[in-house]
Amino acid sequence: MKLVIAITALAGLLAAILLIGFHGFLAVSDLLLTAGWGLVVVSLFHLLPMALSAMAWHRLLRSTWHHSLPVFFWARSVREAVGRLLPVMQVGGEFVGARILTFHGAKAGIAGASVVVDLTLEAIAQFFFTLLGLLLLVLIGGSEQTVRWAAAGLVLAALALGGFVIAQRKGMFKLLEDFIEKLADKWEWLSLGKINNLHDTIQKLYRERRALLAAGLTHLFSWIISAGEVWLALYFMGNPVSFLEALILESLSHAVTSAAFVVPGSLGVQEGAYMLLGQMLGLTPEMGLALSLVKRVRDLLLGIPALLGWQAVEGGRLWIKANRRKGDGS
Repeated sequence: MKLVIAITALAGLLAAILLIGFHGFLAVSDLLLTAGWGLVVVSLFHLLPMALSAMAWHRLLRSTWHHSLPVFFWARSVREAVGRLLPVMQVGGEFVGARILTFHGAKAGIAGASVVVDLTLEAIAQFFFTLLGLLLLVLIGGSEQTVRWAAAGLVLAALALGGFVIAQRKGMFKLLEDFIEKLADKWEWLSLGKINNLHDTIQKLYRERRALLAAGLTHLFSWIISAGEVWLALYFMGNPVSFLEALILESLSHAVTSAAFVVPGSLGVQEGAYMLLGQMLGLTPEMGLALSLVKRVRDLLLGIPALLGWQAVEGGRLWIKANRRKGDGS
């Protein structure tokens, strides 16, 4: 599995380099230089949709396990950093995010179940975000071929989401509990530890209708706000578009990268999506590639501190555990 992930990541990285090289490294880099300090502004703006996503997770668990919003924001930042910067599938960050909740007193079953349901709600919200983008594309007179492909993708996404929700309700995670226990023994630093009643806890969360609605709507608002990053990036690179156009580009691009979730960090996929879909709004391929790289810079500026902080916490826990063992041995 590790070999497959490594090969996929290298293939994606190579595809991204080839795309940029084909359209001109200098042309793309000039656009990034034009953005200048705007790269920092775009990165800081991302803290807003990240905070909204953390708030959605917090609302989901409010009646089951209550803790301060900053804890969820911290866990959310690490979730995103792991998924975007480390050579793991995009769902790898969810394990780490749940683990961070356990550091603050959440039981492993609650933490794991909350991530599963939160991820499902976020995917459902993204579906409606993409649907909104598709409707706007139709209204502005987008190409029929693009609309057809996007509509077909939405149908497939709806079927996949429906299947995932049904699988959760039918006990899929009962089968995974043994796997997670084995993961706890092999890679304790990454796992959740002892986890019990994952399926039952997931069903309990799904019975919290008001919390589900609040969390889902908050995720949808987070997706809509995230279009502001594209709007800002293109503004700073000297090619401004309307917010609605930015929403169309962001919604459809995220749909493509989410479909390719097995590619670590969406390497190559994200670049291709912004390059091809950006042409609908009159963007040059170089501008689409530069937009993707702005997102990469954002991931680095926000993700590296989050990863370093996470590793510092993990190292501290290992140090404390080692000292306890020494004390028990003496």
